[in-house]
Parts: sequence; C-alpha cells; structure tokens
Amino acid sequence: MKKVISIIGLAIGLFSCEQVIDLEVKDGVNQLVVDAWLTDEVKEQRVKLTVSQPYFEESDPKPALGAEVIVFNQDSTAHVFTDKDNDGVYTYKPEAGKFLKDNEQAALYVKYENEEFYSLSQLKRVPKIDSVGYEVFSFPITPQDGGPKDGFLAQFYANDIAGAGDTYLIRSYKNDTLRFKPADITLAYDAGFSPGSKSDGLMFILPIRQSLNQTLFLDKDKLKVELFSIPTEAYYYLLQLRQESSNGGIFATPLSNIPTNIINLNSKSTKKALGAFFVSKVSTFETTIEKSKAKPKQ
Repeated sequence: MKKVISIIGLAIGLFSCEQVIDLEVKDGVNQLVVDAWLTDEVKEQRVKLTVSQPYFEESDPKPALGAEVIVFNQDSTAHVFTDKDNDGVYTYKPEAGKFLKDNEQAALYVKYENEEFYSLSQLKRVPKIDSVGYEVFSFPITPQDGGPKDGFLAQFYANDIAGAGDTYLIRSYKNDTLRFKPADITLAYDAGFSPGSKSDGLMFILPIRQSLNQTLFLDKDKLKVELFSIPTEAYYYLLQLRQESSNGGIFATPLSNIPTNIINLNSKSTKKALGAFFVSKVSTFETTIEKSKAKPKQ
C-alpha cells in the first residue's frame, strides 16, 4: 500500500509542476497583401490591399492606402481601380465586353510606398450549368451542424469541356448566404477531383455535383450555384489553402506559407508581397426549391 501511495504522490508531483515561459517573438517585416480575384461579370470588381501584421496580433489587418492599382488587358488597355471609401478596397465597374477577354492574359499592376508589383492570370473557358435537380432526403439522426433532418438534397448538372487540364472552383448560396468556409472549398480538375482521373469531357462526378449541400434545403429555399474557371495555379493555390486551414490535431504537419504570384518589378528589392491575383469566367444557375418538383427518395 505504501508503494502505491508513493507512486500516486510522484505522479501528482509531476503533473503539478508547471512553469510559465514567456517567449519573445520578433515582429516580422510588414508586407503588402493582395486579394484580387476578378471575373468577367458586369459588376463591381474589387482589389483589396492590406498590410501583414504580427502572428499573435488579434486586430483587423490595416488597409494599404494610397496605392495605385491598374489592370491591363493583353492589348495594353488599362482599367484603373480607385479606393473611393479610403478603406484599402480598390474598385472598378466594367462595361460589358470591355474588361477581361476570353483566353487572354490580364496583368495586375500595384504601386505602393514606391514599390511596384505585378501579376499575370489567364481567363479560361467555363462550361454552362445545364440545370439543378433535387430529391427528397432524410438523415437517420439530426445533423450536428444544426441543419434539418429532413429536406432536399440538391445537385447541379454540367459537363467539363473536352480538352484535358481545365480547372474549376464551385461555390453555392443558400438564401443568398455564401457557403465558402475553407473546409467547403470545392475544386475540380476536368470533371473529377484531381489530375489523372481520366474525366476529361465528362459530366462532373457526383460528389462535385452535390458539393453545394452544406445542409439540406427546405421548400422555398433559394439556391444559387457558381462554376468558376480558374487557372491551374489557382487550383493548387486553393488546394493548399484548404489543406493549411484544416491542418490540426496530433497528426498535423508543419505549417507552410501559401505561395504567391505577386512579384516585385525590382528583383533586387527586399520588399515582397503576399496574396494572389486570378481571373475567372463564371457560369451561374439560380432556382427556388419546390417540393412538388422534387424527385422521390431513392
């Protein structure tokens, strides 16, 4: 008995010995962060510029004010973005057919604090979303995410364009609310998830078509699906972003920086930028769920 008590006492002693260690972490160099994802849609286009901050700082990123932001077409036509609200969000309202051009590269130019940065991205083709269907569906138990137990499971129908190497991003809205958390990022390589799937020119596979269901839909819910064409580098950029955002637990891998395609025009400068610039064509389909049109449960 004495031996057991002594072992317990030793264990308590070991677990009660805690020492708080204060680590001094040096603040990194502030860097320009570019968030520039533009589309061929006739609506306001935005380039958001902020300044990076220390890892443990909890305040909102500071806007990068006073920058010069221009997007150039391949024929050198310039589109000037302006920061009307002085909040680091530079905007431009394009005219139909006069902004991004099919299969052409667009160039982003940013001048900030006497440093000049640029990036290139190509506007790739995108297939048409033919339709959206939905069927009656019930989960065996109430979902933990708070969604309904009974409702409708939706999917969109579209075919990848023939010719290997097309890459896409799929987004969806439920009652005008975007489903776009990092874990919800849905990517497609041709009609499958990744290269080598031999899905060129086929209908998108079922898990991709049904990716718009964050929760089941209910009667009279609004549903909107967006299919973005994205450059191959955007596919790998978002893939790593999704992986890093869900990187945790006992099997987590060491964190790594997300690569950037924002380049300083002065190769000898020590000032580097973060973020990305991409352009996309967008195919959109909207509908309202009607229980009378739903397929019966399979």
